[in-house]
Amino acid sequence: MKHILFIILSLVLLIGCKKAIKRTQEQIAEDIIVKAMTDGRWTVTVYNDGTDYKAEFDPYEFQFKSNRTVDAIKNAATESNGLWQGDGYALTITSNFPASANPTLLRLNGVWKIANNNWTWVKTTQTINGKLTTLELRKK
Repeated sequence: MKHILFIILSLVLLIGCKKAIKRTQEQIAEDIIVKAMTDGRWTVTVYNDGTDYKAEFDPYEFQFKSNRTVDAIKNAATESNGLWQGDGYALTITSNFPASANPTLLRLNGVWKIANNNWTWVKTTQTINGKLTTLELRKK
């Protein structure tokens, strides 16, 4: 009886430790994403769904914040505030500007799949209305 109790207790502790380790790995991945995104301002270098919309984004810079908000800055003034979320395991970035935002900013809404990245740029894709859309951001 003592052996069975010991085995059950050991399994419960082992499962609990694995969950704690996973949470730690998830937190580390999230911290890395937050650090990369919030360290500096970003500009759009490519926005293309078969049509090149990059020029619409030229006046904008984006400041991602650790509280998961993002400022769209145009001509040194914040034009709109949105929300963002990064998922290191799914390799996605989600952005959401309010419906009242400039139509250019609304193009950024949705879940973007990270295709390639490093600390100073990120290339993402999303299918919008049946069109593959490419978005690239670069740190200033």
